[in-house]
Amino acid sequence: MNRVTLAILLVLLMSGCTMYDKTITQEQADARVNQLIRDTAAALTPRPRLELIPYGTGADNCLAADAPEGMVSINRAYWLRDIPKSENLNISRQVKAHWQAQGHRIVAVGTGNNPDLNAESNPDHFILGLSWAKGDNLYLASTSTCVWPDGTPPAKTGR
Repeated sequence: MNRVTLAILLVLLMSGCTMYDKTITQEQADARVNQLIRDTAAALTPRPRLELIPYGTGADNCLAADAPEGMVSINRAYWLRDIPKSENLNISRQVKAHWQAQGHRIVAVGTGNNPDLNAESNPDHFILGLSWAKGDNLYLASTSTCVWPDGTPPAKTGR
């Protein structure tokens, strides 16, 4: 498991999903995750070409300790292609500025020449990540909060 995946999972676990009565749907969470990534990429110069990282796409069991069984989170990550490696720190600064301008909360920033960033989206508390990977490649990732697949918890059955 790489640093961004661990950071995203840590933020997700720390943020906790405490409102379980009604959520957005899995489909709405998927749309929001993609919107957050695409809006971020669109704010960058030079503009990257997004390449989906197929690992871990779709719905995964929610990892929050207090999440009821059946809740899921949506994960998506895209490589930022066609960005010169020499621009990684500049891209990181642009991503940070864009997220702050959108009202998102920056929760972690890489040190020195490490362009990694983690944030929490506003107002929906999705996890955002920009990560440096082997070969000086960058990728953007987002993970939704815990959601019920159809937006509502399953009906309780009596005895």
